[in-house]
Amino acid sequence: MPTLTHFLGPGIIDGSGSEPNRFVKRLSITRELVRKLPNLSSFRQKMHRGVGETLAFQAEDFDVSTQFTFEIPPAEHDVIWKSMRDKTRNVIRRAKERYRISNMMDPEAFFRFFVANLDAKGENANIDFATCQDIVSECLDRGRGHFWVAVDDSGAAKAAIFCAWDTKSYYYMLSTRSADSGNGAIALLIWQAIKSAASMGLIFDFDGVAHTGSILLYSGFGGVVSPRYIVMKSSVLYRTLREIHRFDSKVSNRFV
Repeated sequence: MPTLTHFLGPGIIDGSGSEPNRFVKRLSITRELVRKLPNLSSFRQKMHRGVGETLAFQAEDFDVSTQFTFEIPPAEHDVIWKSMRDKTRNVIRRAKERYRISNMMDPEAFFRFFVANLDAKGENANIDFATCQDIVSECLDRGRGHFWVAVDDSGAAKAAIFCAWDTKSYYYMLSTRSADSGNGAIALLIWQAIKSAASMGLIFDFDGVAHTGSILLYSGFGGVVSPRYIVMKSSVLYRTLREIHRFDSKVSNRFV
C-alpha cells in the first residue's frame, strides 16, 4: 500500500435492481478486475468501508483476513459525550485544564515535532516522512485535512494529530506527543476531532486498531466496531523467502 494510503479496493457502481442481482454484478466486475492484475510475487490490500464482501477475491484464490476499526456516526456533541466511558471523559476534562487546542500548525512543523518525539524515545520512523509531508500538504491545499494541537501555557506544542476526510468519513491519520504531555493530551485532541467530524456530518473513523492499547483508548469513545477486509495473494517462492527472513530475524535477535 502506498504511504498514508490506508485503504484501496474497487469502487463499483452496481446500478439499480434487487440486491441479489446487484451482488452478482459486483461479483462479476470485481473478478474481471482481479484477473487484469499483473503477475506479482505478492499482493495485499486493505479494502475501503464500501467493500462489504470479498467473495470475488476468494473465488480468485486470494486469502482474506480482517482488521477492525471503531467508527462514531455523526450526532449532537452532547449525545456522543454521554455515550463515552466515564474514565475517558475524566481524562479529557483533566487535559482541558492543562492545554488549549489550536489548529495552527504547518506540515513541516508537525513532522519536525514528530521526529523530535521519536528521537526522545530512541525510536525510528517506519514510514517515509518526506512523502507524508507532501501528502498532508496536498490535503490542506484541497481543504480535506487539518491539524489539532494541544498547547501548554508557554505556547509549546505537547501533542498533535492530523485528520483527513472524504465525502463520508473523517479519518484519524497521524498522532504524536511529547514524553511529558500526559496520557490525556491525545484523548483531548481526538475528542476535538470527533466534534469536528460530527459538525461536518461525517463518520469519525479511527482508521484501524493496531494494538491492545488502541483498543482500550478507542473503545472509550463509544464507537461501533466495524470490519475492514484485507485481501492477500503471494507465490510459493515469496512465502518461502518471507519465512526464511522471519527465522533469520528471530535468530539474530536471540544473539543480540
